[in-house]
Amino acid sequence: MNIKVDPAAVTPEQFFSWVTTQEERYELVDGEVVMMAGAGRRHDAIVVNLTAVLHAQTRGGSCQTFTGDTYVITSPTTRRMPDLGVDCGKPDEDSLVADQPALLIEVLSPTTGGFDVTVKLAEYQALPSLDYILFVDTDSPNVHLYSRAASGAWTDIVLKGLEAVIQLTTLKVTLELREVYAGLDFRPKPRLVE
Repeated sequence: MNIKVDPAAVTPEQFFSWVTTQEERYELVDGEVVMMAGAGRRHDAIVVNLTAVLHAQTRGGSCQTFTGDTYVITSPTTRRMPDLGVDCGKPDEDSLVADQPALLIEVLSPTTGGFDVTVKLAEYQALPSLDYILFVDTDSPNVHLYSRAASGAWTDIVLKGLEAVIQLTTLKVTLELREVYAGLDFRPKPRLVE
């Protein structure tokens, strides 16, 4: 089988040289530069809460919290920007890329949620260093946690409500949904009236 490489495809080196001069956020997807959608205030508040809680529990350990400005290599021609994560490798201080991501978190938006939980999920699950993938809903206190077992198989669980607690055992991290969603109000769900 012959595979033709698009001669116009952007290499990761070209992408990183260019993207550091841009104000907007971009990913490299199969050699194509793709602009990232902007995030709303709820999304941003959840990312800030998660960053604070994660950093407090990983600070001083062998793993470091990273923000959405760090890329994750999901294929030779794809560089993704999760909202945040934990890297248990030894990245170079000047590197734009996570070395050994152990946790990746995507805060779902109505416009990108479907893509994140399908395409990105498959890409992330293929990363050998990854133990956890967490998708966080912005509209209600719900999270979807994917965990890799010692056998390599992925399991998943949905946790709902502000009382729920996420245990990331291999990272020695506990995330309470009350902390993840701190400062946010939730609209009541409409109910059918008989």
